[in-house]
Order: sequence, then structure tokens, then C-alpha cells
Amino acid sequence: MRDRFKAKDPRSWWMRFHTQTAGCSLTAQQPYNNVVRTAIEALAAVLGGTQSLHTNSLDEVWCLPTEHAVEIALRTQQIIAEETGVANTIDPLAGSYFIESLTNEMEEQQEKRMKYPSSI
Repeated sequence: MRDRFKAKDPRSWWMRFHTQTAGCSLTAQQPYNNVVRTAIEALAAVLGGTQSLHTNSLDEVWCLPTEHAVEIALRTQQIIAEETGVANTIDPLAGSYFIESLTNEMEEQQEKRMKYPSSI
């Protein structure tokens, strides 16, 4: 941001992002399995460094979420934040060869997209 776009404010150099778990992964047939899906997706987001997280409710595949489902989605976030300890480390997956190689591949692909947006 600083070099390519000449951003002056150091806060604009930070990488910040919001994550929402995938509503398309929810199934109507076995809605309580959606709790597990959402928890895994949320944990992956936290491991990836998200600063803001929305967890889908188990019944969003049918309708607006019920109060009970919203509470489970909230508790999912709270358990990840408070009970797993994963948020206590800045980069819990640092040093993982597999994760680092995937990150490098994503960076390379994104740089190509930014250089040549018409080739997407």
C-alpha cells in the first residue's frame, strides 16, 4: 500500500479484514451439523488472522435466524476466543511449511491479478 499506492497514513498499510462464515455450506437436512461447519470455518478465519468475524446461524438456510440459533452462533465465537487460546498468539500457524507455501501461492496469484486485471 505504501509503495505501490503511495499511502501516507501508516494505518492504511495494515492488513485488516472481516470474515463471514459461508452460508452456502449450510444444509437444511441436518441443521445441527451446521454448528460444526460454522465452528470450523470460524476457527479457520481466526487462525488466518481475521479482525472481525460473523458466524452464520444453524437455521439461516431456511429463514432469518431464530434467537436460539443466534445465541449458538455467538457462543461459537466466544468459545473460540476465550477457551481455545488460539487468539492469544499473533500468528498461531507461523512456521507451518504447508500454510506458508499456500500463502506464497495466494500472494503470487493476487499480484498477477493486480498487475493484469483483465486476464482474470
